[in-house]
Amino acid sequence: MHQRLQRLNTCFLRLLLVVLVALGALVALYFYQGGWEKLQQSRLLARVLPGNVITGPQVAIIAGHRGFDSGAVCEDGTIEALVNEEIADRVARLLEKEGVAVAVLDEYDPRLEGLQARALVSIHADSCINQSGFKVASAEQTIIPQQDALLVSCLKEHYAQATGLAFRASAITRDMTQYHAFQRVADTTPGAIIEIGYLGGDRALLVDEPDRVAEGIARGILCFLDAQPTARATPKDASHP
Repeated sequence: MHQRLQRLNTCFLRLLLVVLVALGALVALYFYQGGWEKLQQSRLLARVLPGNVITGPQVAIIAGHRGFDSGAVCEDGTIEALVNEEIADRVARLLEKEGVAVAVLDEYDPRLEGLQARALVSIHADSCINQSGFKVASAEQTIIPQQDALLVSCLKEHYAQATGLAFRASAITRDMTQYHAFQRVADTTPGAIIEIGYLGGDRALLVDEPDRVAEGIARGILCFLDAQPTARATPKDASHP
């Protein structure tokens, strides 16, 4: 009887060892095939694990004009840079609640140089004239046109839903499509610039209801992150030589 128990224990230990070796091999294969990157991008794990072990998707938000100049200044004292900063901070807080690691940057922040992120969004407001509407654009030249277009599309859809503002495609300028930050970040970082509305005609929304504005931008970014887990360059028949 005693010998039989010993044999059973030996068989059990051998079986357990085989199972552990197999699990170890599967884990090693998972990490070899990019599993660690997937874990780092997991918003669910980012909510429950502290520190920098799980960081979630990396998103950079530029608070337009911050650290550089005031931007537009209206007769009633509304300052664009302050409006942009308020919205950017609220967007960051909303994203962080979803497990997204966010950096809020100045207009010419040195961290933009070669920045590798899953999304870059620059927040600006339009002039003090009595008009209404918003604009979103990506870089005129890009090696990741599909990712940039998806980011723009997500922002357009969710910002319009949250704010009720109309999209003004005809008002997009070269200052947007040739925005300086697009040229400074890594080529594989999807980017967009959003003009959130006019400080004149849309002042009540931008100043008095910043949560609605921030929610529209945050939803747009989450839409992009959920639909586009990584950014990859397209073959060189796109817009870069």
